Amino acid sequence: MHRKVGIIGSGIAGLMCAHTLKEVGIECFILDKGRGPGGRMATRYREDWKWDHGAQYFTVRKPRFQSLVSKWQDLGVVQKWFDRPGDRSEGRTRYIGSGGINAMAQYLQKSLDVFQNTRVDCLHYRENIWHLETEQGNLFTCEECVCTQPIPQAVQLIKDSHLWDALRAPGALDSVEYEKGLSTLVVLSGGSGIPHPGCVKLNGDVLSWLADNSQKGLESSHTCVTLQAHPDFAKAYWEHPDSVRGALMIEAAKDFLASEVIDFHCHRWGFAFAKNPLSDTHYRDPSKKFSLAGDGFVQSRVESAMHSGVSAAEAIIESIK
Repeated sequence: MHRKVGIIGSGIAGLMCAHTLKEVGIECFILDKGRGPGGRMATRYREDWKWDHGAQYFTVRKPRFQSLVSKWQDLGVVQKWFDRPGDRSEGRTRYIGSGGINAMAQYLQKSLDVFQNTRVDCLHYRENIWHLETEQGNLFTCEECVCTQPIPQAVQLIKDSHLWDALRAPGALDSVEYEKGLSTLVVLSGGSGIPHPGCVKLNGDVLSWLADNSQKGLESSHTCVTLQAHPDFAKAYWEHPDSVRGALMIEAAKDFLASEVIDFHCHRWGFAFAKNPLSDTHYRDPSKKFSLAGDGFVQSRVESAMHSGVSAAEAIIESIK
């Protein structure tokens, strides 16, 4: 079985796509503009402080992925955070990475060919070969191309490469919209006032979520708290300095911060959640051997992104048989 596959994006969809392909012996590589794998499954380090500042946990509904997660538990890659009683629709158990949500991505990328700090600026399709041209002027070639970055970014890359009209029925891809995200990462002089298990979901105008990372098992010299903004607040304060937006988010969280704030900084997510994900598990044009996968399909959840990446890989595998 042979077909070289190039994957753009080292988030969980891209990593799972590559992992699935490699299991059956298909050669593949991943290109990503970021410094490390995982996308929004991100753990931020600063001095000896540590935060999960994107996805905070994940749930599992499908038996197939429960089996995989159980394997990762046995390997010490992930662990249970807490159970939410009665929440059967989303999966009761909240899972986290051991030592940070990014642990899953770090584990998966060890066995893969992943090129970080490698931004793909242009795509060319000539004589049944994809040419992936990077910002640095390097060129990667493959028979099959899979884009797993947020759908609007993939759409823009396709259009900038003058390939939009050449693809099979791509129109629905252009309809997916994402909410912006804004996280403020706080360092406290002492403990937080966040109750067990270490998180609170809010419905205010400023904050939607806050979490005490020490209660998630992220070891730091000080208590590190993640504050996540309501999407409307993130949009309204997108261009404001940290001194303004961070201070407003800290003020909104004051009832849960039991000690002095000694440092904070903010992180913006341009594509935090897909507001209207597509119902299909992935997109594929078999004639061009081109696919899209990620959290813009089915639901904007970690498990859905995993499933999307695997589904795209399985479609490629089936086409080779």
